[in-house]
Amino acid sequence: MLVSSKDMVFSSENVKQLVKRCIPNELIPVDWKCDQSDIRSNLESLLECSRGQLGMFESVTALFQALANFLTVPGCVTMLQFDGIYATLPLIHTSIKGVEYIYKMDVLELISLAVPCPFEGWQAELVRLAVKSRLKCFEADWKSRFNSNCEMIKVDLAKLKTFAVNLHECAKALFKNTELCMPNLPDFSNVESTDGSYEMLKSFDEKYPIAKNKQFYTQMFSWVVTVGKLFKKVLEESFMSADDSKATVRLFKIGKDSYVMAHELLQSMKNKNMDVSEFEEEFLKMTNVATFNFREVAQKVKIGDMKNIEFIRINTRESNITPIPIPAPDGTYCVPATDALYDLISDITMFKKVFQRINRSQFEHIINFFESVEHIFRHNGGDYFISMEDVEWVKAKWEKTYKENLKSSVAVKHIRKVRKGGFTEDDLDKELEYLNLYNCLPETKREVKWAYKLVTKERNSTLKLEDMHSAVFQCQLTILLENLPKVYQFLHSQKVCMKWVPYVACVFCEKPRLETLLNKSSRTEEEGQEFMELTDVSVVAPPEKTNVIEEDKEQEVSFAVPKKKRSRKAKKSEEASSPTPLDSPSTPEPEMPETSKESQSCPKCSRASHFADVANEKLRVSKVECKHLKKELANAELEVEVQKQKGMDKDERIRILEELLKSKDDIIKRQNMDLLAKQDTIMNLEMEVESNYNTIQEYSTTIMNLGKSLAEKDSRIKYLESEKQSKVRIMDQRSDEETEKVRDVLFKLLEIQGTLRSGNPVGKCRELAQRICMKAHNKQIEDATKIEAIKFCEKAKVYIQAVNTQLEMIRGSRLVNSEEIPELPEFPALSRGFLKTYEDIFKSEAPKICQSLLKAPAVKPGELADTDCLICIEEMESEEGTIKCECCKRRYHTECAQEWFKTKRTCPACSSALLDDSEFPTLGQR
Repeated sequence: MLVSSKDMVFSSENVKQLVKRCIPNELIPVDWKCDQSDIRSNLESLLECSRGQLGMFESVTALFQALANFLTVPGCVTMLQFDGIYATLPLIHTSIKGVEYIYKMDVLELISLAVPCPFEGWQAELVRLAVKSRLKCFEADWKSRFNSNCEMIKVDLAKLKTFAVNLHECAKALFKNTELCMPNLPDFSNVESTDGSYEMLKSFDEKYPIAKNKQFYTQMFSWVVTVGKLFKKVLEESFMSADDSKATVRLFKIGKDSYVMAHELLQSMKNKNMDVSEFEEEFLKMTNVATFNFREVAQKVKIGDMKNIEFIRINTRESNITPIPIPAPDGTYCVPATDALYDLISDITMFKKVFQRINRSQFEHIINFFESVEHIFRHNGGDYFISMEDVEWVKAKWEKTYKENLKSSVAVKHIRKVRKGGFTEDDLDKELEYLNLYNCLPETKREVKWAYKLVTKERNSTLKLEDMHSAVFQCQLTILLENLPKVYQFLHSQKVCMKWVPYVACVFCEKPRLETLLNKSSRTEEEGQEFMELTDVSVVAPPEKTNVIEEDKEQEVSFAVPKKKRSRKAKKSEEASSPTPLDSPSTPEPEMPETSKESQSCPKCSRASHFADVANEKLRVSKVECKHLKKELANAELEVEVQKQKGMDKDERIRILEELLKSKDDIIKRQNMDLLAKQDTIMNLEMEVESNYNTIQEYSTTIMNLGKSLAEKDSRIKYLESEKQSKVRIMDQRSDEETEKVRDVLFKLLEIQGTLRSGNPVGKCRELAQRICMKAHNKQIEDATKIEAIKFCEKAKVYIQAVNTQLEMIRGSRLVNSEEIPELPEFPALSRGFLKTYEDIFKSEAPKICQSLLKAPAVKPGELADTDCLICIEEMESEEGTIKCECCKRRYHTECAQEWFKTKRTCPACSSALLDDSEFPTLGQR
């Protein structure tokens, strides 16, 4: 959504409120004065005073767009405590069926956007304040009509457009008669009002007396009254009397899946008196922002109830300065959990610039902080949303940690301006060194190449200052996640692990494939290469134990989270040595034996050989530890024996020594088990290395390529066979009748999909619009054509997505009933005006766009649609179980026809012979 700052009118006080809510205090200059007359001038002065600290925004327009995202939040006026002159930007959302909806709490703001201001200067300011005061009178009555901030309602944009047109006509008529008079002007000297409107008028009366500006005040009062009347009319006709029979539930798109909030679904269904007894108890035990997969919802909710629920797509909006709140079912707000984490990491790295202030030893405070908030960002899963209350708690916890352990008076440097030609990889390296980031995070140096490639890929044009900010942040983010494996696992559970650091392979995503590869005894060259890439992780050797308590702890061999899954060219050019990770700053790299060095000539098994060498080193360390433990055990036994010989009665000391001996015995047993397991691992790896090496020596390059091709084809055949078998099993489990229904739907969808691919509705519509715009030479026709094309393309995309979604449901592994498959939305059709314009310009009829997908023309008033049975006046949901008249093509329920034929043999619609006695001889019998 692109909104121009020129179209938005804000008081300077409201601009300041918006900036303070969206931009961290560290980035707001203390010398910034928000005292300009318009929002653009205030934001320009903010960027100028920031002296590059707000360099993540390319221009004033980019900064305004980031702030405007927050103005789309439902109820943001209350959240930001706006007063006076302001505007919001309510969003219109589309349901699965293509119906346009809006939050009920945004209705008044949406209608207010259509109200123009036909005055200028100080007069415009007073008129806007007066109109705001007048429209607030409708707020209490409207809010009493809905039960939750999550509720949504249909929006009729055509009526809103008519409302705006009527106001423009009234504005023109207002200035035609310049001799207006107002004999009884109000006296504001001793009047008070609850909404402050009279006090506002008194303040303006002092600056601009009514006696001297009688005509303006007359026009103003007339305008306010007119706006109020038309506003009330459109509110009542379009929203208060709108059909609100269906429950509305928001559908959030997260990755490839769609989710709904459990409590919102429960609350919406109860408001419409639907039966929720089967799952109410389960839902009430869940957290307030817990979500369900849409497929799970379809299983829990009855089919009849699903038809009475309108699922509305909500696209979560991303912001690089602050998370965008979403209304929660309990009347509060929540945000996506990953957005809250992103905002927290941004505050650490870019806002407070912590890594520029601290040294390596202070990094443990950051690790301890993230451990203290693990219950919010749970690494083993958790909700996709978290409440604003939890967000504020995390922020307060971080502020306390920062002030107590990390804050210092050390002056930090800011990112410098980028030259006009952009910046290079070397410039990024120098900038990180200039910012003193290599002091605390020396590993950042190896991230320069990958971060630079990422920003270069995202922007095809010249790199700018905002790209430098993005690259610096990306480097710090990657290193931070390396040292916070549980946080990285949380990102994996939220399905954004590859989105945050796209050039790093996620260990948790690849773990199942890694285990499969490790269990195979032989591999093709492609599998061996994939094995090397997947095992390209750092194994951190445990530090030497110094006391008995530390020895009792279980040794952990963990895969360090981010290690690059890079291209072959990058692997050849990458340096052999890298900075030591924070976890083990002094752990030396074990020296590789001679046999391992020889195996380096085999690129296929070098990684496995290196892994075996590391395991050998760990085994050696374990043996040394075991030897020391045995020695300590012998010394302890000797000490006990000496005490017995001396006859010393120290039972307590002996008891402690016996417990110590027992604990050491357990440690030795555990160490022996670990040794056996590690020896087995080493033997398997050595056998695997030898097998791979012999395989490479035996086969030539040609044979390996042929084997690779055969393996790919074989795996493809097996995959297709397994898919076929699974689909056969699924089809066998269905009843014959249900299978036939689903098959019919599937064939119909495939036919529609083929029509869409061959017809290419989006491309053809754009082509027609482009041809009209090139030939029309009329601004009005061009604008109308562009609007028509945009609407058609959007609806066509919704239709195509609905077809693909239904195909995925039917082709899925889960059994799908025909009743569970939602109806397709109506395929869009070009308006008559568009077609007539094309015909007038090109003197020929416009080409048809997917004509077979268009529905039949609407039935004339007074007639029943073909989907209604004329006998029982009930809707026919499908053609199954119906009978059709060959003359008028009407359909009737078979059961209804049987009753009808007991007395008559003619069609109820056209009175033609429907069938004779020989066709239906037993209808009259019981």
